[in-house]
Amino acid sequence: MPIFSMAIRYLYEQLLEAVRLQVPEMTEACLKYVVTVPAIWDDNAKQFMREAAINV
Repeated sequence: MPIFSMAIRYLYEQLLEAVRLQVPEMTEACLKYVVTVPAIWDDNAKQFMREAAINV
């Protein structure tokens, strides 16, 4: 779980940095992001990713 949460956090931070470089007045509160998973994943795998994203 910690590895997945760290990976999601890294991607989120990279996104914020890229957006701020292009739109300096953009705040974090203006953004929403979505983590998608393959439809073939079972419910346990989907729940795992949901929890990993929440732990960011």
